[in-house]
Amino acid sequence: MLASLLPLHGQVRFRIADGISDGRLKHSIETSLSDLLSEVNQACSEQRLLSLNRLNMTKEAQSSLYMLWENVRFECPDPVVVERILGLDPPGSGYQVRSIPIEMHPIDTLVSPDELYKEAVVEFNAGGKIVSFYFGLDVTNSRKVMRSGQEVTDRRQRMMILDYVEHLRTAYNQHDSLFIEQVFSEDAIIITGKVTEIKKSDVKNPYGKLEVSYEVKNKKQYMASLKKVFRKNKYINVVFEDIRLASHPTKKDFYGVTLKQDYTSSTYSDVGYLFLLWDFRKKKPQIHVRTWQPYWLDEKEKQALPEDEIYDLSSFDLSQFDY
Repeated sequence: MLASLLPLHGQVRFRIADGISDGRLKHSIETSLSDLLSEVNQACSEQRLLSLNRLNMTKEAQSSLYMLWENVRFECPDPVVVERILGLDPPGSGYQVRSIPIEMHPIDTLVSPDELYKEAVVEFNAGGKIVSFYFGLDVTNSRKVMRSGQEVTDRRQRMMILDYVEHLRTAYNQHDSLFIEQVFSEDAIIITGKVTEIKKSDVKNPYGKLEVSYEVKNKKQYMASLKKVFRKNKYINVVFEDIRLASHPTKKDFYGVTLKQDYTSSTYSDVGYLFLLWDFRKKKPQIHVRTWQPYWLDEKEKQALPEDEIYDLSSFDLSQFDY
């Protein structure tokens, strides 16, 4: 009798701990997510493509997951997953489940142990159909976003910022250039820093000095170079840490997100500070400024970028954005 209750190899049972009172909807969501995680596990084990057509998912969610699967395989290591469910804003529009354990299996790429485990986020519409699957920030960082910046008092805005930051990170993982192109405004400015050495000129400066020089690109130039990176690298993994969130003191709906980014690909890796200037005035938020600065100034990783040189919301003039 006990053996019949044990899950089959690869199958996952998802259960909602709390957060929903509608019994029929609760069962529908539990079944939908159980079926998805089981299919992911079986496809990973059998080293095959996903088969999502019969699952309770929108076509958009299927397409996004197919795209992610082309570049990295993964599975849920836990046969039973129990998590609470969160209601999305506005109330009644849908639901979200966070902290689903995921173990990564990159294709033809070796990764460090700290990149092997992630947490997935799955969103559902009001009827219980899966509308989105993406890799979320870990619990520590997601809580930091929700609690950081006392001036960001609107929980809905903070939740939306967290979702978009997570979607943006997943877009790099799955080579989704269309999403990235849509989220950047047409006049977006992309600034990338590079360490340069000022050569010694006299005995007063015998060793030279390290500093960061910056290259500025527009959206068209950035997307062209990004697509080349996607074509060159089968595997791309982006990890966000140390997230700081701030709202602009006078420009409503403008937010700055500064974070530490660990970037690993098939051919290259680096660590740096990423800053994003988000504009939430419209239904679909957009990024006006993206900057990247190196975390370390030297190859031996002993000289870090000074704290006062890290870009944040105060680094940019927003007077051009009139209401």
